Amino acid sequence: MLRPMRKWPIPGDDGMTQEARRAYWEAEHRDNDYEGVFTVSQDEVVVSRCVEVAERRGSRTVLVAGCGSNVSIQRALLDRVDTVECVVGVDFPGVVEVSATRLDDPRARWVGADIGTDGCGEQADLIITINSVLSDSDVENRSILRAFREAMPDGGALAGLFASIHAPLEMGYLQPDRAILDQVNLEECRFAERQQGITQIFYSPLRLRAVLAEAGFRLDRMEVVFLDSPELAQQARDYYGLGTDPDVMAWELFVEATAV
Repeated sequence: MLRPMRKWPIPGDDGMTQEARRAYWEAEHRDNDYEGVFTVSQDEVVVSRCVEVAERRGSRTVLVAGCGSNVSIQRALLDRVDTVECVVGVDFPGVVEVSATRLDDPRARWVGADIGTDGCGEQADLIITINSVLSDSDVENRSILRAFREAMPDGGALAGLFASIHAPLEMGYLQPDRAILDQVNLEECRFAERQQGITQIFYSPLRLRAVLAEAGFRLDRMEVVFLDSPELAQQARDYYGLGTDPDVMAWELFVEATAV
């Protein structure tokens, strides 16, 4: 059941226009191949969590929302989960054009769409999202979550990674220079991505729980995932300017929710 939209103290539309956002991400994938983005969808810890949910749920059609141009999750679902019959990747048209060149499998389909305005374009019993709900527009993020709900039947599942504003806050307090704290707006749950030149909303756990419920999902689990593989640890050090302390790393929230 959809709940009325809450009035959180997060400005709704003071960032990129829809057209600018689409152009930015299409260029990032078509021209830069993730060079300026902290990306985690290729990591085996992340992949295996998505596979585990699909196996446990017995999913047949899986939609990877905001799929990007990395196809590690799609390939793993098709290779490892016996029940999966089809995997649909949805992202901006210019992004899925790149994705389609990287996975040649008749069970993989691609939909070019702006999910926040166009919806998902397909129905699925499991939707996987990896850092695709972090627009600088709170209104757009809520529209995306509602689109997820509309793309699945009652009892369908949503699973994936969500960035939390407390991760860069914590990383900042654990750094001698605390420079990253200048990029954190805790009240608005906003993080300024200096390398990308954009701001994004990283919801706090309670806000994330609330916007999921508003969109028609029951939260089943929310847990911290430490992105501590050697590749991701190094990527975080380079991207966020972290020091060499191995106990300071990026982390995110893995969420599993059910459509009600």
